[in-house]
Amino acid sequence: MATSSDNRISPSKAVTPDCLVQFGKLQGLVAEAKLGLPRNEEIWDGDIEQLAKYDDDLIGWWTENEKITAHDLVALVPLARAIKFCDRLRRGVSEGKWVFQRNVAVVGFFKTSGVKDFLSLKKESGTLSLAELDRRLRESRQIEIALLVTKYNDRKFVDHMPPTPYLLQIMWDHLFTRYAGDQSNEEVGTTPSLEVTVEQVTKDLQEYFGFKSNGARSPEIPQASWVRKALDALASARLATKLGDGKFTVTYKRTRGDTLRKFGKLCFELEQKMTSIPSGQLSLLPNSKSPEANPES
Repeated sequence: MATSSDNRISPSKAVTPDCLVQFGKLQGLVAEAKLGLPRNEEIWDGDIEQLAKYDDDLIGWWTENEKITAHDLVALVPLARAIKFCDRLRRGVSEGKWVFQRNVAVVGFFKTSGVKDFLSLKKESGTLSLAELDRRLRESRQIEIALLVTKYNDRKFVDHMPPTPYLLQIMWDHLFTRYAGDQSNEEVGTTPSLEVTVEQVTKDLQEYFGFKSNGARSPEIPQASWVRKALDALASARLATKLGDGKFTVTYKRTRGDTLRKFGKLCFELEQKMTSIPSGQLSLLPNSKSPEANPES
């Protein structure tokens, strides 16, 4: 979405709320979800500021002019910390630290497991404009997780870059296995040499485990830059060869044991290697990038 020039925090900027719900052409809600909240409550102020960023006439709704009449703001937080989050929000508003023009509600969530798995939602503070929704969330509402799985299938990515070992594990165990299986001419016992591109790997990860863009305001998940970083890590570990123009040759072999643990160790060792070498010598490393090209190095 896009903020207006009057936004108090991020004027005329692109923003990415965690959840958007639109009811007809007049009413909606914008939610920001926090899978966990640290014990240090001062850090929560950044989460509240992020919510305040959406207290604006946002552009990007599913209408002809991409605007709606009004929307509410919702903080989705773990139920165990919801009351304390509400208290900090109220205290900040009473002290003038935060000023909201729209309704703000705090909804706690928690997962329950049994014969079936459920995600439970319960409103802990605030009011929602839609009276029926507000009433239903006053008591804990259970949503069967199977419904989410049916809707989204086996999605393994969200809208921020995962740790590189996790991305490599998905690529190695779930995607490269398919590529190797397609090479029917490989002799038994040999190690397949897979020719891959950043573009193709990104496309397949979006198709099977992420999200494809369905419009100008719909992001692609995972992004090509994430995939390139992961393939660069394989090249630095000599598990792949960089050919240029986004092309790589991967020396693929099915891994026994915990692949995530393997790539976690690999990435840790690469990071240690990079940080132990003077910056002036980084360009001498095979497949390495300068700090200017890759700030995270």
